Amino acid sequence: MLRRGARLVLAALLAALAFAGLAAGLRRAYTSRVLGGYDLYIPWAATCGWVKDGRDPYSPQTTLSIQEAVYGRPARPGEIQADFAYPAYAALLTIPFCLTDDFSIVYAVALSAFLVCVVATAVLARRATGWQPASWLWIWSLVWIILLYPTARGLLLGQLAVVVALIQVAALEALHRRQDILAGSALALTTIKPQMALLLVPVVLFWSAWQRRWRVPGAFAVVLGLLVLIPMIWLPNWLISWLEELRQYTGYTEFGSVTWILTTHALGAPAAVEAVVTFALLAWLALEVWRARQAPFDQMLWLAALTLVLTHFVSPRTATTHFGPLLVPLFMIFRVLQRPGERRTALVAALLPAAAVLSWALFLTTVAGIQESAWNYVPIPLALLLALLWLRRPWMRLVKEAS
Repeated sequence: MLRRGARLVLAALLAALAFAGLAAGLRRAYTSRVLGGYDLYIPWAATCGWVKDGRDPYSPQTTLSIQEAVYGRPARPGEIQADFAYPAYAALLTIPFCLTDDFSIVYAVALSAFLVCVVATAVLARRATGWQPASWLWIWSLVWIILLYPTARGLLLGQLAVVVALIQVAALEALHRRQDILAGSALALTTIKPQMALLLVPVVLFWSAWQRRWRVPGAFAVVLGLLVLIPMIWLPNWLISWLEELRQYTGYTEFGSVTWILTTHALGAPAAVEAVVTFALLAWLALEVWRARQAPFDQMLWLAALTLVLTHFVSPRTATTHFGPLLVPLFMIFRVLQRPGERRTALVAALLPAAAVLSWALFLTTVAGIQESAWNYVPIPLALLLALLWLRRPWMRLVKEAS
């Protein structure tokens, strides 16, 4: 019998071969034939220009070269400007892909890696929430999670949000395991996508500080400080340049938050209505943060789930590709539905296929050209918000009984 170390090496080799085979197959069948990975191309091109040629990723010259690669010309006013709207340390995610100039290879490898990220996000969300499905139900769920419209869109676009979703859920699982340095470090990395980290970071830091788990905010501060300062060795003004890119980004992106869609976009209400609703949601969240300040992790997880959902209601910009962390509230619902005495396995098994079919049906019936409709942003966050209101009491009762 092979020793444990040898078995691990063999398993790693087999996994690497499987990954290489998947990437090679995707390149042959898809990425070398179909234009895609738009959201990956921009940070990849900007990062590689910085690393290889010393070009400022925020410079007009870099933006113009990306626009010409994407559009075949400079971008017109009102079009997506294809500028590098990430913090400089987002390069950590794209530097490995600078080993080649062939984007079809980059896209194939990234697509394979992002698929692994989706599965890993589901695994960590399952661990953090304590959901324990049967093997067949777990495999069934993974298949439909990948087929969900928001997941598939994130994969096909090559959205870095897929990786950030994994990091966010990993931070929650690290908190669950009391691996506080890892949790704080992961929280710092989630700021690669500030619109996704907008609420979760302050909520978790406040809860951790109240729990006197000082390593969480300590690790967050150290890692974020390093992420901000180290790029300044090569780009002293990157922070100012990035903030300017963010200002421009909010000017040409078409859709805002779910609250904006439901008020301004759908009803034509003045901006003051959106502001009032957003303030009310933030006030509610602040109240829940205060109420949960002394709660153990399993009870605080309901607050974390609420935070992840409300992010889509209050962030100035959101996207369907940012829905990955919402597996946390979804799996909490599944755990409650499958608690002893309930065992609504058939309902759990039906929910994900129904969500996948409906999300694709909504996209296909509302898409204009290649632009998704604003209404694709609404159903999943809204449904989960309503479900969380129902979930609160049974979840608290469940985790108290389990402790």
